[in-house]
Amino acid sequence: MSTALCQLAQDYLGIMPAGGMLGEVKINGWRCLYFRGIDGQPRLWSRNGIPLEGADHILHRLRLIEEAAGEPIMLDGEIQVDGTLAATKAWFERGWKRGGEAGVLHLFDAMPLPAWRAGGWERPLLERKEWLRTIVGAVDEPWDWRPRSAGRDDPECVQVMTDTWIFDEAHAIQESYRVWAIGGEGIVLKDPASPYRRLRCSAWQKCKQENMSKLVGCKAA
Repeated sequence: MSTALCQLAQDYLGIMPAGGMLGEVKINGWRCLYFRGIDGQPRLWSRNGIPLEGADHILHRLRLIEEAAGEPIMLDGEIQVDGTLAATKAWFERGWKRGGEAGVLHLFDAMPLPAWRAGGWERPLLERKEWLRTIVGAVDEPWDWRPRSAGRDDPECVQVMTDTWIFDEAHAIQESYRVWAIGGEGIVLKDPASPYRRLRCSAWQKCKQENMSKLVGCKAA
């Protein structure tokens, strides 16, 4: 079994399967997983298995989502502070030690915890995303404040990533340029029928400016 904690994307290969792929905007932050550790306690984790502190508002929200699911789950996404990678890095490396909470978690995958522990889930991506939207939407808003909080939590601190259908290679390039033009990092293309695997694979492909520019340049030549 792979020692990776999550599925990882390869660079875009320049080949689009018949029928296209799902496209998600690539959030420029840190990969963030939610699951219960060997002590049974739910935590936020980096892709390298390091606990992430300073985001108790998000952790609390994810516990409510797990309750709505009715079973222990793993949630996969990207966490970002103040809209930038630099701010995210600064907060989770040292900023949180001064106290407080920060960040928004953008979720893009989910599965039952036993499936994640076994290495992944056979359920296709389209079905996993629909299940994720269902359990996030099923959370009952608490009427009281979270202990040690400064007020009622913003439910928007946890969001499900939207996606769009990318039909072909030209569409992938067009959408990538659109995201770059507004300051984004790029897009991630995902095979809608693919299972989740805790390894790097071509079912997910990242279209970042550095690798796409080389690819487009090679094709133009």
